[in-house]
This record gives sequence, C-alpha cells and structure tokens, in this order.
Amino acid sequence: MIDPASTDPAVDGLPRRHLRLLGEAADRLLAADDSAGMVDDLFTLIADELRLDVFFNYRLDGDDLLLETHGGLTAAEATSFERLAIGEAVCGCVARDRRPIAAYGVQRSDDPMAHFVRSLGVDAYVCTPLMHGSTLLGTLSFGRRWTDRFDNDEVAFIRTVCHYVALAKYRLMIEAELREGIAVSERLLAELNHRVRNALQTAVAVVRLGAADMVDTTARSALADAAARLEVLAAAHRPLYATDSPSQVDIVALIGSIAVRSDDEPVTILGTGNPSLPVEQAVAVALLTHAFIAPDPDALAQVVIDTSGDALRLTLSGPTMGQPRAALDDGRLVRGLARQLRAEVARDGAERLTIAIPGRTDG
Repeated sequence: MIDPASTDPAVDGLPRRHLRLLGEAADRLLAADDSAGMVDDLFTLIADELRLDVFFNYRLDGDDLLLETHGGLTAAEATSFERLAIGEAVCGCVARDRRPIAAYGVQRSDDPMAHFVRSLGVDAYVCTPLMHGSTLLGTLSFGRRWTDRFDNDEVAFIRTVCHYVALAKYRLMIEAELREGIAVSERLLAELNHRVRNALQTAVAVVRLGAADMVDTTARSALADAAARLEVLAAAHRPLYATDSPSQVDIVALIGSIAVRSDDEPVTILGTGNPSLPVEQAVAVALLTHAFIAPDPDALAQVVIDTSGDALRLTLSGPTMGQPRAALDDGRLVRGLARQLRAEVARDGAERLTIAIPGRTDG
C-alpha cells in the first residue's frame, strides 16, 4: 500500500523514550559539520529503537536526486540506484510532490513506483522530503524488512527527525556558501593588494629615476620628496590587507612601518587600546607623521599612540622633535593635512611633538 501523507502526525503524543531520542538526535545534528556523516550517525542512533534495516539519503543535484549516503545496502545495490530522476521511484515522487509517502506491504504490491524498495526486500518504507521553507534539499527514507508497517508514533518520530535533518543540512549549506564567499573575497583582496602594491612600487621607481636624471637640485629634491610620500602611501596600503576589517587601518602597524631610521636603530612604538582609522584618515595621518619625521628621521626615538581619551594622540619623541620648524609647520602640506584631520599639532620646544586628532578611534 502506497500512502501519500498530507500532514505529519503530531509529536505531542510520542512515547517518552522517543522524545529523549529526539533530544539526543537534535543535539548531534546541531553540532554536525558533515552532511552525509551526520545522517550515518543518526541512523546508528535510532536504528535499534525503531528496528530499521535500511535508509537512503538523496540530495538534490540539479534536476536529479543523488544518493549521498545510505545504510543496509550492498555496494552493487547502492550503485544501481545512485541517481534518480525527479518522479522516479518513491523518492523521486516525494521530491516531485514535496510530500511524504509511507509504503506498507511493499512485498505484496505490484506498484512499479515501489520496484526499487521491493527489490531490496523492504516491506515497510517511509520517505520524507527534506525541506527548508520552499527549498527542496533532498529526501530521507527508512525501511524495514521484518514487518510490513510502521505505527503512527514511529512515523511521527521519523518525520520529526527528518525535519531536524533538513534544518541541519540547510545550516551546513549556508555555512559552506559563507565560507566560499569569504574565500572569494580574500582572493579578490589578495589580487587587489598585489596590483596596488605593484602600481605603487612602479610609481616610486619612476619618480626616483626622474629625480636621478634631474640637473636642477630643487627639482631633484622635490621629486625625491614625492617618491618618499608615495612610499608612505604604500606603507598605509599594506596594513589594510592584514586586517579582518578592510575598511579600517591599524594605526600602530601603520606608524611602525613609516617610523624607520636611516641608521637602522629601533624606534619604540607604544599603543594603548586598539587604534584604527578609516583608510582616508589613516593615509592623512601617515603623511602628516612622515612630514614631521622626514627632516631628521634619525632623531626619532619613540612614538606613543594613545586612545584613552576622546582623541587619537600621537607623541613623537626624540632630540629634535619638539623644536619649531617654521617652514614645515606653516607649509601647505602640514596645514592641509591638519585641516583635513581637524588635528592640533604642538611642539614643546624640547623633545616632543604631539598630534591630536579629535573623535574616538579605538576601532
């Protein structure tokens, strides 16, 4: 007898042992990380209680059903029914109509739809579509050889388990899509990083070659300054692709990459909190900091980056850092960058220069 069920039996009346088993099945399915393996584990968990002999788990594969995992079949049997068309056999009809089917007394039936399960010696068979909303994921079937039916409690238990399996499979599918999306994004970022880095390196090389060909010392110096600022842009670019937040740049890493002395002596970089800025601000901070370091890079000994208040404060310490430099401090570059950042710059006349940028910048 082939019985297409229009509604699922109620779960409320299930025996206590079935409810306990459902709880354990739900726990396992929630923790599963393998679509096929979790159904194998589920069959092992419930087979004794329901005295099951076989199960088949088909997943939707294009316009067909592909046998993803199974139990109680020989290798030859599994191979012969590895792929079903929608509408073929009981599983194909369940997938087509998206309704469960219970087939009882299969060995006495001559229904061609039951040929597959009849050939396996199965006499009672329940097949359920695995659905998430209106999305068909596949089918899951359980069968018995030793009797010709399942009782109502057993059918309710099986269909509830299948609902849990569908939820778990959908979760795994979404997680796989998210991982693939992240992997694609990472590959795109890596390619962008490679292209931008090459472009900046080419630009620096071209400007430096142009400076080397210049006879006029003023022009040569201007081009050398331009090349140095391009290198600062490259330095601001590198930390961008070393973070999980592509829109933010780690300021400690950024300042550490540009605070380099020509005598190779180390510069101490100290940071509080987790200072970060959007790319546009980070580039401006890097250019402004570099402008103050560039006249005497070997004088820089320490940079303290503080976000404990309501502003980002960078304190540059070293023998000449606090000494006023009118041509630099009043120059267009410094004034323009400071205006862009709304920054206040203060020299203490000794060994410290402080750049204060308003707004919280602790990421």
